[in-house]
Amino acid sequence: MKRVFIDTDGEFDDFMALVLALKSRDLSVEGISTLSGIRNLRDSTDDVLNAVEFLGRGDIPVAEGLEVSMSQDLTRERRNILEIWKSGGRASTEAIRRPGIKPVKEDGVSLMIRKIMESPGEVTLITLGALTNVASALLREPRVAKRVKEVYSMGGAVLVPGNMTPVAEFNIWGDPLAAKIFFNSGMHITMVGLETYYQPVLSGEEWARVREANEATRYCFENFDPWFKYLIGLHPDWKGGLQIGDALTVGAAIDPSLMKMRRCFVDVETRGELTVGQTVAYGLSRRHPAPKEPNTDLTVDCDWGRFNRLFVERTTS
Repeated sequence: MKRVFIDTDGEFDDFMALVLALKSRDLSVEGISTLSGIRNLRDSTDDVLNAVEFLGRGDIPVAEGLEVSMSQDLTRERRNILEIWKSGGRASTEAIRRPGIKPVKEDGVSLMIRKIMESPGEVTLITLGALTNVASALLREPRVAKRVKEVYSMGGAVLVPGNMTPVAEFNIWGDPLAAKIFFNSGMHITMVGLETYYQPVLSGEEWARVREANEATRYCFENFDPWFKYLIGLHPDWKGGLQIGDALTVGAAIDPSLMKMRRCFVDVETRGELTVGQTVAYGLSRRHPAPKEPNTDLTVDCDWGRFNRLFVERTTS
């Protein structure tokens, strides 16, 4: 059984990733830290707690991490998301249900450090949001980089366009300084970026099965209904189908053979006028050799059909 610690911003795809992780018997979730993303920290934490509570896993410590990015102002992005919520009939991005359990008193960064330091070489870190909490942990306790077993991180775009800017993916763009600290930390990183993020798409019929599987999935679809409507509107040709997103990162941690990878050195642009948040990979061609030892397994393809089956089987079990 693989011991994992999950860092998440609690959005729809993160929620589904949590459902997959919590219903996978080959993973032992040691703790969860939250952070703000396109919603504030309170909303994100409430929905993580709701996922944990609905799945009967109140034994897992959930701790609030950081509200503010080290290097990016997300005010405009949160305003844009609020408008999407309002267009879907909601007055705010608050969770529609207040969880019956509370976060632990320990802060998210401290919990992450403690869980990794207590079990050297045994805990795999899974990151599903910006890397603010992780970078803060590395700055506070640099030995984390040597004590963590490995990291599976959803973020970045090297071989494909970004989804926040033409070259930057949202999680990395959301805190490029934190991402730079992360990639230069010496940890063994598997990067699940946009190269593979968009590949797994469930049909409308498959999502209908997932939606009715349990209290957690039913809540997720009800809570994020404005966001679902927005996403479905972007892809009418999918006939109600949706991407799984961050759950693929959990899938990679469960079964690395799902992914095809290229070993390279990844760094992050923090000062470019047009390229802030861009993930730049060296070593993918002879013309651009890595300036340092490779630090990242970049996922360049995935067996999305096999992953889709794994996701549906486990979330509906």
